[in-house]
Amino acid sequence: MKFSFASLFTKLTLATSVAGALVGCDEPNYPEPKPVTESTVGRASVLVVNAAPGATGTVVTLDNSPFGSALPYLGASATTQVNAGQRLFTFNEPTNIPSNYAPGTARTVTSRSAFNGNAGYTIFLTDQTNRAIPANQTADQGGIRTLSLPTTIATPAANNARIRFVNLSPSGTYGIYNSITQAPLFSGAPTRAYRTTNNGTTATSVNYANFTEVAATTYTLDVRSSTATAVPIVESQGTFTFAAGKSYTLYVRGVANSTNSATALGISVVQHN
Repeated sequence: MKFSFASLFTKLTLATSVAGALVGCDEPNYPEPKPVTESTVGRASVLVVNAAPGATGTVVTLDNSPFGSALPYLGASATTQVNAGQRLFTFNEPTNIPSNYAPGTARTVTSRSAFNGNAGYTIFLTDQTNRAIPANQTADQGGIRTLSLPTTIATPAANNARIRFVNLSPSGTYGIYNSITQAPLFSGAPTRAYRTTNNGTTATSVNYANFTEVAATTYTLDVRSSTATAVPIVESQGTFTFAAGKSYTLYVRGVANSTNSATALGISVVQHN
């Protein structure tokens, strides 16, 4: 067999090159993996308000984590940033026992909602804690329910405030009136049914989530029923100051002719900014 130095040299050179490539090829440096702790589609601002007559201290959780401290009746949480998307709220109120429910066992309220990024929401707890389970109902379990309103923050004209109104009194249909001028504070829809968020689907319908601009000053206000708008409900009267540049939700709350002063019919206000 003929021996070739050229062939041997070629083979040695190739082997050396391959070995050098293997030695010289370092493991690539990958970044350390980190869990995703914030939504990639933005954050939403959420405020929870307890307007459920009879509530004593409702514990709120969001996706099984505490959402502030327990809310008393008419208490409100801090406005909190949450990841956008589907979120699960639970509300545990020790007095939430429908009158026709198994005695001694409070019912947990759950609410799964979709929140958009860079948007605001106000969630109200409504209804009396002993509200009976309606007959022939499977979805409505009685007691407390929730009502959510989208909440926008905008800058009003100079020396103005932004206000809106929703009726959260289970006693009936009500309006908020200026006690001095005797005029309804919201002329487009003076009175509003319980838990209703608009007055229809026509072109002239009013969305109660929308805000109205008013002069920033102090008002004396009262609650009046749809059947006797000229007669204020005495215990409901109060004074309210709206500051320039601020946004507020007014809500009628409580129970008409309540024997408990803590749950009397009246007006409450939430300031959003």
